[in-house]
Amino acid sequence: MHELIYNLRRLFVLSLPVMLGSAGQNLIALTDSMFLYHYDEHDFAAIGIVSVFYLIISSIAYGFSKGGQILIARKYGEKAIDVVKKYFYTLCVFEFLIGLLVFGALKIFPEKILGLFIHTDVILQKSLAFLNYRTYGLMFSYVGLGFFALYMGLAKSRIILINTVFLGLVNIILCFVLVFGKFGFKPMGIAGAGLASSIAEIAAFIFFIIYLVFDKHLSFLNLSKLPAFNIAHIKTIVAISTPILFQSIIGIASWFVFFVFIEKLGEEALSISNLLRVIYLVLTIPSWGFALSLNTIVSKTIGRKRSRRVIKQVAHGCILSAGVTGIIAFPFLCFPSVFLAPLLNNTNNEIYSNCVPFFPLLYLILLMASVSVIMFNGVSGTGETMKALNIQIICSVCYLTFCYYSITNPQSMGLYGAWWSEFIYWAVQGLLSWYILRTEKWALLKI
Repeated sequence: MHELIYNLRRLFVLSLPVMLGSAGQNLIALTDSMFLYHYDEHDFAAIGIVSVFYLIISSIAYGFSKGGQILIARKYGEKAIDVVKKYFYTLCVFEFLIGLLVFGALKIFPEKILGLFIHTDVILQKSLAFLNYRTYGLMFSYVGLGFFALYMGLAKSRIILINTVFLGLVNIILCFVLVFGKFGFKPMGIAGAGLASSIAEIAAFIFFIIYLVFDKHLSFLNLSKLPAFNIAHIKTIVAISTPILFQSIIGIASWFVFFVFIEKLGEEALSISNLLRVIYLVLTIPSWGFALSLNTIVSKTIGRKRSRRVIKQVAHGCILSAGVTGIIAFPFLCFPSVFLAPLLNNTNNEIYSNCVPFFPLLYLILLMASVSVIMFNGVSGTGETMKALNIQIICSVCYLTFCYYSITNPQSMGLYGAWWSEFIYWAVQGLLSWYILRTEKWALLKI
């Protein structure tokens, strides 16, 4: 009982800032969607699919960042401070180079890339308008995730919270001004949302730099003496991060393909699914906060040669995540007329009304996700990133197969059946992750 209370308290304290602070890209996507929900139905439908596409792009940097977080946490647990410093700077340089390549591709071939997935002309043109401005913040967000890896690896989650609140405030203000055309600016719609998000990411990156310079607890990084770019460290980061990278890409790409399938049902189905996605992303913030924190805790525990504690840490994390998610989500989804209607029931009353029948299913999805994401991040935290990748592939295949069947089969449940595929995804992921953890073969892994 004492260990349960200790683990719950430790995870909650570390995760509280991360619940908000780790959701940078999600927060931007949510802000963009909510403003466009009140602006134009076509813009709202388009942001649903193009923002998920951008999350795929971001997942490239996120994969390397999470791998860097595992390495930094492990070496910090081993008290190898000099190695922590080298991994951090190598990760930042590497993220910048990758970001430069992705930026170039999106600037040169935007229509060809998006045209592969989006077939409705008005949605495609709206998406291109958004992406045209959104890409300018790309490299800053890539390198910023290097800082994220450092602070999470050192369990300094407070700065992540502060930075993300700052990011969110800048994005909200600029979205309001640029989307609707306030204070003398012309209304830009979805293009304004893209520009606002890029400026917010640049501002958040500058904030990270300033904090690093003035934080005395991070003086060991010594910005005046940067270590040489180390190919060996790059190889280590790539080795541990590549499976995580593909996990992220496959996971978010699966959601993108989900929206591509939904597009075949028409703009109304796309708008309904986008609104459900917005609610879904908000209510999964606690789970992702706990999951990312657990990733650091597990990695540091193994670094300190205390591997036997890992299973209990994961189990206790599941209890905390499911409990908090269940309590928070219940009033919103079970009494939507009281909690959600005042926020959403405006000019798009029909979209909101059509979403309400999906809320009980969404509640079940959230509960399953709250447990599954903890166990999956527990697997990644042990360093078994390749096994985590295999789990991701199996889950995504099940997810998209069921979704496609639901949409294309006339006897299926259509959009409702497509959202049931989300529950299946998390259920399969949770079962496979727990099986890997219970084998305890990861305790023998060297990184």
